[in-house]
Amino acid sequence: MKSLYKILTLFVAGTVLLAGCGTKQETEKTATTPNANTASTQDNRSTDNSNKDSSVSTNNNNSTDHHNIGTDSPNTDNASQTEAKPPTKKKLSYTKDGKTYEETGKLETSENQSFSLYVLGNWKLEAEEPNSDVLLKDRSFVRIRLVQPDDNETDYAKMVEDQAKAVTSDAVQQETNNLQGRLHQAVWYKAYTNDTAVNVLWIKGNVPMIVNIQTPRNQEVLEPIFAMLETIQKLDTSQTN
Repeated sequence: MKSLYKILTLFVAGTVLLAGCGTKQETEKTATTPNANTASTQDNRSTDNSNKDSSVSTNNNNSTDHHNIGTDSPNTDNASQTEAKPPTKKKLSYTKDGKTYEETGKLETSENQSFSLYVLGNWKLEAEEPNSDVLLKDRSFVRIRLVQPDDNETDYAKMVEDQAKAVTSDAVQQETNNLQGRLHQAVWYKAYTNDTAVNVLWIKGNVPMIVNIQTPRNQEVLEPIFAMLETIQKLDTSQTN
């Protein structure tokens, strides 16, 4: 009997030990295995934060774009206005005796007849009367009188001929087909006195004008004068107010 009790006691003890080991293993699995729901929740939070960051970044970019658009427009307008203004100085070139010369001209404006041109060297632009201006240098002068481009009633070719022949009946018409720019096909008469050279021109084109040039006979240099006349531009009335 004692042997039977001993065997039963050992059996019960072994069973208790086995049950204890099984409970410990289950407890360790539970402690080391992450909860699936918890991991899923963390993943969702990470995704939400990423979306929020992308949204903030996009909003910041849009804000920057709107700011740039608002500041670019005035700069563009200022650039256009700057380009529209002619330079205050300009290099003018002309050919004399087969040689090319270059001089700097200064932009001048006639409020008398509302035109601008580049004036060379020691020349000076002055208003002479309501319908004419003069370029002056030493004993030389150039009278400029703009005429209406649509005035078909006045024979300007006959007018310049009469002015030249009033100086001398020997006034001679000059060839202009070899001239460039607005002087091409102008009507040009030349007359001389003992000490004076007189050149009278009717210059056609978009700014038609009558030009009377008087220089000392021994100082008749027309090329720089023609270079200045080439730069004449009619001004809008709004620009002269």
